[in-house]
Amino acid sequence: MNTERQVRIIFTSDIHGNYFPFDFRHQRWGKGSLQRVHAFVAQECQRNPGSTLLIDGGDILQGEPTSYYFNFVDNGERHRVADMCNFIGYDAGVVGNHDIETGHEVFDKFINDCNFPILGANVIDTTTGKPYFQPYTVFYRSGVKIALIGFTTPAIPHWIPKAVWFDLQFEDIKESARKWIDIVREEENPDYIIGLFHSGMEEGIVTEQYKENAIRETASEVAGFDLILYGHDHAANSEEIINPEGKPILCINPGSYAHNAAVVTIQFTLDESGKVIENRITEKKTHYIGTVRNMHGQEFRKNFFREYQGVSKYAAEVIGTFHDDMLITDAYFGSSSYIDLIQSLQLQVSGADISFAAPLFFNATIKAGSVKISDFFNIYRFEDKLYTVKLYGSEIISYLEMSYDGWINQMTGPDDPLLQTCPMKNTPDRIGFKNFIFNFDSAAGIHYTVDVSKPCGSRITVLHTDTGAQFMPNRMYTCAMTAYRANGGGELLTKGAGLSKEDIDMRIVSATQHDIRHYMTEYVREKGDIYPTPRNHWKFIPEDWVAAAAERERALLFNYAVTEEESENEERPDGK
Repeated sequence: MNTERQVRIIFTSDIHGNYFPFDFRHQRWGKGSLQRVHAFVAQECQRNPGSTLLIDGGDILQGEPTSYYFNFVDNGERHRVADMCNFIGYDAGVVGNHDIETGHEVFDKFINDCNFPILGANVIDTTTGKPYFQPYTVFYRSGVKIALIGFTTPAIPHWIPKAVWFDLQFEDIKESARKWIDIVREEENPDYIIGLFHSGMEEGIVTEQYKENAIRETASEVAGFDLILYGHDHAANSEEIINPEGKPILCINPGSYAHNAAVVTIQFTLDESGKVIENRITEKKTHYIGTVRNMHGQEFRKNFFREYQGVSKYAAEVIGTFHDDMLITDAYFGSSSYIDLIQSLQLQVSGADISFAAPLFFNATIKAGSVKISDFFNIYRFEDKLYTVKLYGSEIISYLEMSYDGWINQMTGPDDPLLQTCPMKNTPDRIGFKNFIFNFDSAAGIHYTVDVSKPCGSRITVLHTDTGAQFMPNRMYTCAMTAYRANGGGELLTKGAGLSKEDIDMRIVSATQHDIRHYMTEYVREKGDIYPTPRNHWKFIPEDWVAAAAERERALLFNYAVTEEESENEERPDGK
């Protein structure tokens, strides 16, 4: 006689430092958190004892003051985020690009302290030729043998400096998946195979070697997966894709920041001998857990209250005073106090001739008044180190031409739009930028104009350097930029300046020991009083055209009651 068995999968991804239900960056109560994941999961496990798997999709170690604190400040004998995940009861996870970005010392410690495997079949240890992370794991639930194979985006070399991953190699996801399905089938003979991917649905970086976001391609071209769990692109989604055998494969993404958990319930039919003869998915949805509160949430809070107090004290420390507001929105229309504070800091720390920087948030205001550590996570979001790279003057101009070409339109008069905008993909009733704002680089150390009446390639005119010297196309200058940019991120050095990855590596002069935010906080701590003012070293021309367009487009883009936090929910290729 046949019997019916049920297995329930709970899946989170891209938590990005949201461990407690308090938003330390904005000093207010937040939505998602590991605490609420625990409350939800514990409740579900009570309803379905012994038949649940809890899985994470990567990028858990970066994004908030909390993650920075546990990675680099309160970094004692054990990684406290691993302890939190153990307490919740995770069964498996996959490594994300931002997890690797923290460096070996941090992510190796995290993985060693987790009581569950962190997977990554396509991340190869160059010294052994074998996977650096465990490639797959096997679970037995309700009499069913389930194999879980993990993969991460192979685009990491485009974002993270080689010094961080020098001993690793990242294989194409589709080809790696095809290989590991055969291995798992031969060695384990599982009843059910789940693919766990830190890779988005599609688009993103594409090279001859690999695709950043390979879910659609892998699901449609590789047979063998029964279910695909994925993240990385921050876009909640539940979609069936037909595989090469004509079978519909569910691909589900819970979205980011622990706002949601994806839940998939699988019904298995076993024959008299206990062999699985049929499986079907009976539930497939994302649960909003951002407001879940119950006794289990309080258990988490009590167990990690010391950690909560530690990060709270760290984030609330006052280190200086800003004597004027800084509006990120100003950065889209010309020289701004927000970007220019970053530029000035980068020039000072690096000693470079020129600095490049871009906005990292869609819309936020850093208010005048006392400045806390937490405020610097709103000014500068990522743990990028500062690199110095040599570029010829002509390459600098080409770099800027590409940057502004992704930012502005060619105008024929004051009634034309200045900025490249379009309806937002996830919220089409709102207008956003067509391209990613973290590639809207401007430069400091030189004085220049951007002529919006001209096409790409002839917009930038450099008037002189900060010292008043003539800017020379054939002279080589030292340029300060983020590690992300110095590694080819955004392709401004490659497609823009025309350098190969090998050229870039040879042009790198130096890298800082600490991240840019660290130097920014130390700078403000030392100065005490900061008077944010724009450098006014570059501008769009004709000025009357731009002034008319800017007035219209400020209202179009920013008159909504949209916070920086809400804007983060827009799709992003790599979280940068």
